[in-house]
Amino acid sequence: MTAGAGNAGSTHAERCRALVLAARSGTLSTLARDPAGFPYGSLVTLASDGDGRPLLLLSTLAEHTANLEARPEASILVTEAPGEDDEPLAKGRVTLLGTCARVSDAERDLVRSAFLTRHPRAAQYVDFKDFGFYRLEPVAPRYVAGFGRMSWVSADEYRSARPT
Repeated sequence: MTAGAGNAGSTHAERCRALVLAARSGTLSTLARDPAGFPYGSLVTLASDGDGRPLLLLSTLAEHTANLEARPEASILVTEAPGEDDEPLAKGRVTLLGTCARVSDAERDLVRSAFLTRHPRAAQYVDFKDFGFYRLEPVAPRYVAGFGRMSWVSADEYRSARPT
């Protein structure tokens, strides 16, 4: 069963969690420093923790990392992969709005392990000095199940939901 719109009987919060759990990448949007205040979107790889929070391995050389250091407000868009003949806008997707901050040194090993489990090739660069782990803390997930089927999900519903 896919993680998106087709999971009959599951809540939107559960579908959001399933999409994030299945995701290997997403679109990270940050607030640009220059030109100031504009949305800046970039493709990132991600994993998630037990609470469904996206985990990112970011380089200080990247524009989005500098943006996050200046302002932690961000969002991550994760989509259900369409098949060759599918209509992309009919597939499930979630945008997690929240704050994105560097993971503490105390949590680094746990986050590193979770990320490398999802992205084993990242072992080639995970320990480079310019890379660090970031976590997005969702405050307002927006779920879209396709045309005309969508809702805001509370952060508490999202955290307590189990992926379906």
